[in-house]
Amino acid sequence: MSNELGGVVNATKKMTSKLVMAAAIVGAFVMMSACASGKTIKQGSEEFSIPEDKYFEALELQDDGMYFESIRAWTEVLDSEPRFAQGHFNLGLIYDQLNLVPEATQHYELAVQYAEGLKPDESLYNLHLGAAYLRSGLVDEAIEALKQALTDDPYNATIHYNLSAAYMARKNYDNALLEADTAVDLLAQPDAKRADGLNEGVDRTRLGNYLLRQAACHIAREEWDKARAGLERAEKQCGTTVPAEMWEQLDAATKPMEPEEGGEEG
Repeated sequence: MSNELGGVVNATKKMTSKLVMAAAIVGAFVMMSACASGKTIKQGSEEFSIPEDKYFEALELQDDGMYFESIRAWTEVLDSEPRFAQGHFNLGLIYDQLNLVPEATQHYELAVQYAEGLKPDESLYNLHLGAAYLRSGLVDEAIEALKQALTDDPYNATIHYNLSAAYMARKNYDNALLEADTAVDLLAQPDAKRADGLNEGVDRTRLGNYLLRQAACHIAREEWDKARAGLERAEKQCGTTVPAEMWEQLDAATKPMEPEEGGEEG
């Protein structure tokens, strides 16, 4: 199951990085426009200045997917003010997109450090830090960061989903299933009037991934019927392609035992 688990974690990383990057960029423009000087950043009780032109250049390059150029621009911003948490976070996102996990982890750590006590930023940064730790094999650190993210954002399905992966890596299948169940429940919005039983706005691709994680937990716990029901739900409700090895593992575990040949007659 390790290959399936890793693949789903990586898919989540790519999806959430793109979504959060867009949100971070929008939020950044709002913050800057609210500053009279256009260069002053308010970060909790701190207030400092950064080069405005380089800041907006870094954001634009990042939004356009020009990652190496954006890295240079963000580095210049942070050279002028190393305490700028959002700058470290955006660098972490870029390095994540380039699959440079150690560099991403370093900047997520700095983002968390400088955003301590700031909501919701600290929770968001801890989410990405936890996912980066998990991809680096630092499972205990991942669990700690993700649990910290939940303290400020307990209804975030993505945090529960990643925490489930961390518990799976630790072979703590009870907690893994609990977090997977929570992620599915938070994301799925039932609608009995629709053919697939889901609200129109539900992200079916994302829900399908969550259902795969849930089924993986059931397989690890040898709960074959529940695992099969979850995989069938992923296929029918979300149009998800279930990895062949998951069906094979289920079929092998539930195949009826054939009678041995040459047994004694009664």
